[in-house]
Amino acid sequence: MADPVATRFARPEEEIAYLRDKLRLPTQTWTDIWEGMHARAFVVAGATSDALLADLHEAVTRALEEGRTLEEFRRDFDHIVETHGWSHTGTPGWRSRVIYQTNLRMAWSAGRWAEAERTKNLRPFLRYVAILDTRTRPLHRAWHGTILSIDDDWWKTHTPPNGWNCRCTVQTLSARDLERWGLKVSAEAPAIEWEGVKIRTGGRTVDVTVPKGIDPGFAYNPGEAGFGRGRESLALEAHGPWERLDAGPAPQPEPGPLVAVPADAPAMPKVRRGDEAALRAQLARALGGDDVVLTDPTGARVALGQAIVDHIIADPEKRWDGRERFFGLIPGLVERPSEIWIGWARSEVSGRVALRRRYVKLIEVSKRVTIGLLADADGGQWSGLTFFRGRPKDLSLLRSGLRIWSGET
Repeated sequence: MADPVATRFARPEEEIAYLRDKLRLPTQTWTDIWEGMHARAFVVAGATSDALLADLHEAVTRALEEGRTLEEFRRDFDHIVETHGWSHTGTPGWRSRVIYQTNLRMAWSAGRWAEAERTKNLRPFLRYVAILDTRTRPLHRAWHGTILSIDDDWWKTHTPPNGWNCRCTVQTLSARDLERWGLKVSAEAPAIEWEGVKIRTGGRTVDVTVPKGIDPGFAYNPGEAGFGRGRESLALEAHGPWERLDAGPAPQPEPGPLVAVPADAPAMPKVRRGDEAALRAQLARALGGDDVVLTDPTGARVALGQAIVDHIIADPEKRWDGRERFFGLIPGLVERPSEIWIGWARSEVSGRVALRRRYVKLIEVSKRVTIGLLADADGGQWSGLTFFRGRPKDLSLLRSGLRIWSGET
């Protein structure tokens, strides 16, 4: 029987959206973030400037959109490196190939998964397809031809690519396809054998646990992490639990205590509870408009607007508590924070991974009053603001994830 061809069936716009919608994130090592976190963040190890990351992100996305070859991408890469004076590790040819191949293959995989989820009522099976030549890993060769339901948990860790330079893919199949080609659904998923692996990162050797046959950092489903498991599961995300994801295995330095800094804006008047118009006007005065875009020290842009008031009036008993007096401190929280953190969470309902940028600042309003400000932004959009009037160490408890910027450095 001739082997059925695994055709590319993803919609290009989904592949492009997967890549373009990523948030640029400065990192020092390739393990600063791990597995499904890559579905939400565009990273290049050692690239810490937002301007540099923006150019690399655009070059990779353009390569996908326009079908550019590796050689064409390398010309862009060389120009970007020269423009920014970036001193990267590895040879230019090797580094550009890793960036190009890894990003494009993950985008292709995510697009395939999105299409498979959309059509699973008609084509409910996935078939693992390997390129059977001398370069194929033994276990990838063994997995070739495995046919399982798209909902089988095996795909959570074994959706290709399953390592650096992995060329494996998946193919959707209907019941009619199985009959036409004489194929059968596998009796069970291949056994997963977990093994400890030592990797070199951040100047140290750390231990990680991965499924045998999969390179460290690849044991996740890019499409599920990026798009979730279908529209129904996405609709239920808000009602289901989220699992906080720790940063990657790269050792992170222990942050020191937060130091209070002087207020960079005077206190504003209190607004009588219930006077929504006055509250919105006070926020607009503090921001310089109803909707503004601020730039943080890494070059990332954050959109702020009247959603802050929407949040307060949604629960006035708890949130309309005088915090409007400190609206004037909000621009400085983004433009001059004490620290910027990145945190991730995975929906236990859909499997989608969300990324949040967190701004932290401790402010000395007067000799007797110190407040903490903590703001969250999702995808460049302001999503929450918390005021702390307790002890500084209480604010420190919310410094979780990966610290990407500190005013001390």
